[in-house]
Amino acid sequence: MGDLYTPLMDTYRKARVVAKQIAGIEPNVQRGATIPLEFHGAPGCGWAIPKNVLDARSVVVDVGLGEELSFPASLITRYGCSVHGFDPTPRAIAFARRADLPNFRLHELGVAGTEGEADFHLPSNEKNVSGSLARVDHLMGEVVRVRLVDLPAALELAGVNRIDLLKMDVEGAEYDILRSDSFKAASSKVGIFCVEFHHRWREFGKQSTIEAVRTLAELGFTCVWRSAATNEEFTFVNRHVLANLAAA
Repeated sequence: MGDLYTPLMDTYRKARVVAKQIAGIEPNVQRGATIPLEFHGAPGCGWAIPKNVLDARSVVVDVGLGEELSFPASLITRYGCSVHGFDPTPRAIAFARRADLPNFRLHELGVAGTEGEADFHLPSNEKNVSGSLARVDHLMGEVVRVRLVDLPAALELAGVNRIDLLKMDVEGAEYDILRSDSFKAASSKVGIFCVEFHHRWREFGKQSTIEAVRTLAELGFTCVWRSAATNEEFTFVNRHVLANLAAA
Protein backbone atom coordinates (compact mmCIF):
# COMPACT_ATOMS: atom_id res chain seq x y z
CA MET A 1 0.00 0.00 0.00
CA GLY A 2 2.97 2.30 0.55
CA ASP A 3 2.09 5.95 1.17
CA LEU A 4 -1.63 5.22 0.78
CA TYR A 5 -1.72 3.21 4.00
CA THR A 6 -3.96 4.68 6.72
CA PRO A 7 -5.67 3.09 9.76
CA LEU A 8 -9.07 3.88 8.24
CA MET A 9 -8.20 2.15 4.99
CA ASP A 10 -6.81 -0.78 6.98
CA THR A 11 -10.14 -1.16 8.78
CA TYR A 12 -12.02 -1.01 5.48
CA ARG A 13 -9.81 -3.66 3.92
CA LYS A 14 -10.25 -6.00 6.90
CA ALA A 15 -14.04 -5.68 6.64
CA ARG A 16 -13.87 -6.34 2.90
CA VAL A 17 -11.88 -9.53 3.45
CA VAL A 18 -14.40 -10.81 6.01
CA ALA A 19 -17.28 -10.05 3.66
CA LYS A 20 -15.59 -11.96 0.84
CA GLN A 21 -14.88 -14.90 3.12
CA ILE A 22 -18.54 -15.03 4.16
CA ALA A 23 -19.50 -14.92 0.48
CA GLY A 24 -17.13 -17.82 -0.20
CA ILE A 25 -14.88 -15.83 -2.51
CA GLU A 26 -11.80 -15.66 -0.30
CA PRO A 27 -10.00 -18.60 1.35
CA ASN A 28 -10.35 -18.74 5.12
CA VAL A 29 -7.06 -20.08 6.47
CA GLN A 30 -7.08 -20.68 10.21
CA ARG A 31 -4.08 -20.25 12.45
CA GLY A 32 -2.89 -23.56 13.82
CA ALA A 33 -0.84 -22.14 16.69
CA THR A 34 -0.77 -18.97 18.76
CA ILE A 35 2.73 -17.74 19.56
CA PRO A 36 4.33 -14.34 20.30
CA LEU A 37 4.88 -12.45 17.04
CA GLU A 38 6.68 -9.32 15.86
CA PHE A 39 6.07 -7.37 12.66
CA HIS A 40 8.84 -6.50 10.20
CA GLY A 41 8.54 -4.22 7.19
CA ALA A 42 6.58 -1.11 6.29
CA PRO A 43 2.83 -1.04 7.08
CA GLY A 44 1.03 -3.01 4.41
CA CYS A 45 4.33 -4.39 3.07
CA GLY A 46 5.60 -6.79 5.71
CA TRP A 47 5.07 -9.98 7.66
CA ALA A 48 4.71 -10.99 11.29
CA ILE A 49 7.19 -13.66 12.39
CA PRO A 50 7.84 -15.55 15.64
CA LYS A 51 9.35 -13.22 18.21
CA ASN A 52 13.05 -13.51 19.03
CA VAL A 53 13.61 -16.72 17.03
CA LEU A 54 16.25 -15.23 14.72
CA ASP A 55 19.71 -14.02 15.74
CA ALA A 56 22.94 -12.84 14.12
CA ARG A 57 23.70 -16.37 12.89
CA SER A 58 20.38 -16.71 11.11
CA VAL A 59 20.11 -17.00 7.33
CA VAL A 60 17.20 -15.35 5.50
CA VAL A 61 16.37 -15.99 1.84
CA ASP A 62 14.14 -13.31 0.34
CA VAL A 63 12.63 -14.34 -3.01
CA GLY A 64 10.91 -11.55 -4.94
CA LEU A 65 12.28 -8.17 -3.90
CA GLY A 66 10.58 -5.61 -6.10
CA GLU A 67 11.42 -2.05 -5.10
CA GLU A 68 10.54 -2.60 -1.44
CA LEU A 69 13.26 -3.79 0.93
CA SER A 70 11.75 -2.74 4.25
CA PHE A 71 11.22 -6.37 5.32
CA PRO A 72 14.83 -7.58 4.96
CA ALA A 73 16.13 -4.21 6.19
CA SER A 74 14.07 -4.55 9.36
CA LEU A 75 15.36 -8.08 9.98
CA ILE A 76 18.96 -7.00 9.46
CA THR A 77 18.56 -3.99 11.78
CA ARG A 78 16.89 -6.06 14.52
CA TYR A 79 19.06 -9.18 14.40
CA GLY A 80 22.14 -8.51 12.30
CA CYS A 81 21.32 -11.64 10.29
CA SER A 82 22.41 -12.45 6.74
CA VAL A 83 19.91 -11.99 3.90
CA HIS A 84 20.19 -13.48 0.41
CA GLY A 85 17.85 -11.75 -2.03
CA PHE A 86 16.71 -13.40 -5.28
CA ASP A 87 15.01 -11.49 -8.10
CA PRO A 88 15.52 -11.53 -11.89
CA THR A 89 13.47 -8.35 -12.51
CA PRO A 90 15.67 -5.61 -14.05
CA ARG A 91 14.19 -2.77 -11.97
CA ALA A 92 14.34 -4.81 -8.77
CA ILE A 93 18.00 -5.61 -9.41
CA ALA A 94 18.83 -1.95 -9.97
CA PHE A 95 16.95 -0.94 -6.83
CA ALA A 96 18.68 -3.55 -4.65
CA ARG A 97 22.09 -2.48 -5.96
CA ARG A 98 21.38 1.14 -5.03
CA ALA A 99 20.06 0.21 -1.58
CA ASP A 100 23.44 -1.19 -0.53
CA LEU A 101 22.07 -2.96 2.57
CA PRO A 102 24.61 -4.39 5.03
CA ASN A 103 24.60 -8.20 5.37
CA PHE A 104 22.63 -8.41 2.12
CA ARG A 105 23.73 -10.38 -0.94
CA LEU A 106 21.86 -10.03 -4.22
CA HIS A 107 21.37 -13.00 -6.56
CA GLU A 108 20.10 -11.88 -9.97
CA LEU A 109 18.12 -15.07 -10.44
CA GLY A 110 14.57 -16.33 -10.16
CA VAL A 111 13.52 -19.19 -7.90
CA ALA A 112 11.20 -21.82 -9.33
CA GLY A 113 10.27 -25.47 -9.00
CA THR A 114 12.84 -26.50 -11.63
CA GLU A 115 16.15 -25.05 -12.80
CA GLY A 116 16.88 -23.66 -16.24
CA GLU A 117 15.87 -20.65 -18.31
CA ALA A 118 12.39 -19.27 -18.81
CA ASP A 119 10.43 -16.32 -20.14
CA PHE A 120 9.76 -13.69 -17.49
CA HIS A 121 6.78 -11.43 -18.10
CA LEU A 122 7.05 -7.78 -17.10
CA PRO A 123 4.06 -5.56 -16.23
CA SER A 124 1.89 -4.00 -18.93
CA ASN A 125 1.89 -0.78 -16.89
CA GLU A 126 5.45 0.55 -16.77
CA LYS A 127 4.72 2.23 -13.42
CA ASN A 128 4.58 -1.24 -11.85
CA VAL A 129 7.67 -3.26 -11.04
CA SER A 130 6.99 -6.92 -10.39
CA GLY A 131 7.09 -9.44 -13.19
CA SER A 132 6.32 -13.14 -13.06
CA LEU A 133 6.89 -16.49 -14.66
CA ALA A 134 3.11 -16.64 -14.90
CA ARG A 135 1.58 -15.00 -17.97
CA VAL A 136 -1.50 -13.20 -16.73
CA ASP A 137 -3.65 -10.30 -17.91
CA HIS A 138 -1.64 -7.45 -16.36
CA LEU A 139 1.76 -8.91 -17.26
CA MET A 140 1.74 -8.35 -21.01
CA GLY A 141 4.74 -6.05 -21.19
CA GLU A 142 8.27 -6.91 -22.28
CA VAL A 143 9.36 -10.54 -22.00
CA VAL A 144 12.91 -11.15 -20.78
CA ARG A 145 14.81 -14.40 -20.55
CA VAL A 146 15.89 -15.24 -17.00
CA ARG A 147 17.84 -17.95 -15.25
CA LEU A 148 16.03 -19.99 -12.61
CA VAL A 149 17.23 -22.04 -9.66
CA ASP A 150 15.24 -24.33 -7.41
CA LEU A 151 15.27 -24.19 -3.61
CA PRO A 152 18.10 -26.74 -3.13
CA ALA A 153 20.23 -24.72 -5.56
CA ALA A 154 19.39 -21.51 -3.69
CA LEU A 155 20.72 -23.15 -0.54
CA GLU A 156 23.96 -23.97 -2.37
CA LEU A 157 24.32 -20.43 -3.71
CA ALA A 158 23.82 -19.07 -0.20
CA GLY A 159 26.44 -21.52 1.07
CA VAL A 160 24.18 -22.86 3.83
CA ASN A 161 22.42 -26.10 4.75
CA ARG A 162 19.40 -24.42 6.31
CA ILE A 163 17.20 -21.36 5.84
CA ASP A 164 15.95 -19.88 9.08
CA LEU A 165 13.42 -17.71 7.22
CA LEU A 166 12.27 -17.98 3.62
CA LYS A 167 10.14 -15.17 2.22
CA MET A 168 8.46 -15.66 -1.15
CA ASP A 169 6.57 -13.02 -3.12
CA VAL A 170 6.73 -14.30 -6.69
CA GLU A 171 3.53 -13.04 -8.30
CA GLY A 172 1.62 -16.28 -8.67
CA ALA A 173 4.59 -18.60 -9.27
CA GLU A 174 4.39 -19.70 -5.61
CA TYR A 175 1.77 -22.34 -6.46
CA ASP A 176 4.02 -24.19 -8.92
CA ILE A 177 6.96 -23.91 -6.53
CA LEU A 178 5.03 -25.41 -3.61
CA ARG A 179 3.86 -28.30 -5.81
CA SER A 180 7.40 -29.06 -6.98
CA ASP A 181 9.45 -32.04 -5.83
CA SER A 182 12.43 -29.74 -5.29
CA PHE A 183 10.58 -27.57 -2.75
CA LYS A 184 9.22 -30.61 -0.95
CA ALA A 185 12.72 -32.15 -0.77
CA ALA A 186 14.23 -29.01 0.79
CA SER A 187 11.28 -27.90 2.93
CA SER A 188 12.58 -29.55 6.10
CA LYS A 189 15.54 -27.15 5.94
CA VAL A 190 13.22 -24.10 6.19
CA GLY A 191 12.26 -22.84 9.66
CA ILE A 192 9.89 -19.94 8.96
CA PHE A 193 8.07 -19.47 5.67
CA CYS A 194 6.54 -16.11 4.74
CA VAL A 195 4.55 -16.08 1.51
CA GLU A 196 2.21 -13.86 -0.45
CA PHE A 197 -0.55 -15.82 -2.14
CA HIS A 198 -2.18 -14.46 -5.29
CA HIS A 199 -5.58 -16.15 -5.20
CA ARG A 200 -7.27 -12.86 -6.16
CA TRP A 201 -5.88 -13.21 -9.66
CA ARG A 202 -8.55 -14.89 -11.75
CA GLU A 203 -5.94 -17.25 -13.21
CA PHE A 204 -5.57 -18.91 -9.78
CA GLY A 205 -8.54 -18.41 -7.42
CA LYS A 206 -9.01 -19.41 -3.80
CA GLN A 207 -8.67 -23.15 -4.45
CA SER A 208 -5.02 -22.66 -5.43
CA THR A 209 -4.28 -21.19 -2.01
CA ILE A 210 -6.31 -23.84 -0.19
CA GLU A 211 -4.30 -26.56 -1.92
CA ALA A 212 -1.00 -24.74 -1.22
CA VAL A 213 -1.83 -24.49 2.49
CA ARG A 214 -2.73 -28.20 2.51
CA THR A 215 0.65 -29.01 0.94
CA LEU A 216 2.46 -26.94 3.55
CA ALA A 217 0.58 -28.72 6.34
CA GLU A 218 1.63 -32.08 4.89
CA LEU A 219 5.23 -30.84 4.93
CA GLY A 220 4.96 -29.92 8.62
CA PHE A 221 4.20 -26.19 8.42
CA THR A 222 1.61 -24.50 10.64
CA CYS A 223 0.03 -21.12 9.90
CA VAL A 224 0.75 -18.65 12.71
CA TRP A 225 -0.23 -15.36 11.05
CA ARG A 226 -2.07 -13.88 8.12
CA SER A 227 -2.68 -10.28 7.15
CA ALA A 228 -6.25 -9.51 8.17
CA ALA A 229 -6.23 -6.51 5.83
CA THR A 230 -5.25 -8.34 2.63
CA ASN A 231 -5.64 -12.07 3.33
CA GLU A 232 -2.64 -12.48 1.03
CA GLU A 233 0.45 -12.41 3.29
CA PHE A 234 0.89 -15.50 5.48
CA THR A 235 3.51 -16.85 7.87
CA PHE A 236 4.01 -20.58 8.44
CA VAL A 237 6.35 -22.21 10.95
CA ASN A 238 7.96 -25.62 10.63
CA ARG A 239 7.14 -28.19 13.30
CA HIS A 240 10.72 -28.25 14.61
CA VAL A 241 10.64 -24.49 15.30
CA LEU A 242 7.28 -24.82 17.07
CA ALA A 243 8.69 -27.67 19.16
CA ASN A 244 11.65 -25.53 20.19
CA LEU A 245 9.33 -22.65 21.10
CA ALA A 246 7.17 -24.98 23.19
CA ALA A 247 10.22 -26.32 25.02
CA ALA A 248 11.69 -22.87 25.75
